[in-house]
Amino acid sequence: MRPTSYPTPPSRRLCALLLGGLLWAGAGLASTPTPPEEVVRQASEQVLARLEAEPAMQTQTERLHALVDEVLIDHMDMDRMARWVLGKYSRRVDEDQLARFSAAFRGLLVRTYATALTEYNGQAMRFLPVRQDAEDRVTVRTVIEQPAGPAIPIHFSLHNRDGAWKAYDIAIDGVSMLASYRTSFAAEIRRGGIEQLIESLQAQQTQGQGF
Repeated sequence: MRPTSYPTPPSRRLCALLLGGLLWAGAGLASTPTPPEEVVRQASEQVLARLEAEPAMQTQTERLHALVDEVLIDHMDMDRMARWVLGKYSRRVDEDQLARFSAAFRGLLVRTYATALTEYNGQAMRFLPVRQDAEDRVTVRTVIEQPAGPAIPIHFSLHNRDGAWKAYDIAIDGVSMLASYRTSFAAEIRRGGIEQLIESLQAQQTQGQGF
């Protein structure tokens, strides 16, 4: 069976900057009063500086995958993301299926962002005022400036979980990354069930497919 191709978050070429916004390793808000905007800003600058200093990384798949995998494990709320993206089907899976789906979904995100990093070419990120959605949830709003083309809004949704800020969604030009996956996953589950979805994601990972 040929692995299903899942939707890529819009504006693939700009997704490299998304990853920079997620790489807040060592900058958790549990131990510092740094505002969410500054956490994202500082981490973005660090990651993009590393890409510019080591351009060879953009062609080194294993290094990129290792970098993204480390970040996603520690700094994204994968449990919340996995349950949300499954929607109503999250109540119909057992713990083993949920664990295997979460691992396979993380693999999809790793490959997606690693591929995006290969296409980074110096775009700039401008920050807008942070939106306070709730006491423990914020949206860090940014705009990606393009040399030839309209600016694209990219919003990071974060929530405070156990004293640490974690990302749980990204919206690019108004389109939620998780909502896009949720729609395609639901269609596949209706066609073949949760096991088929998990097997398809695992097959993509084995074959090294990002999308």
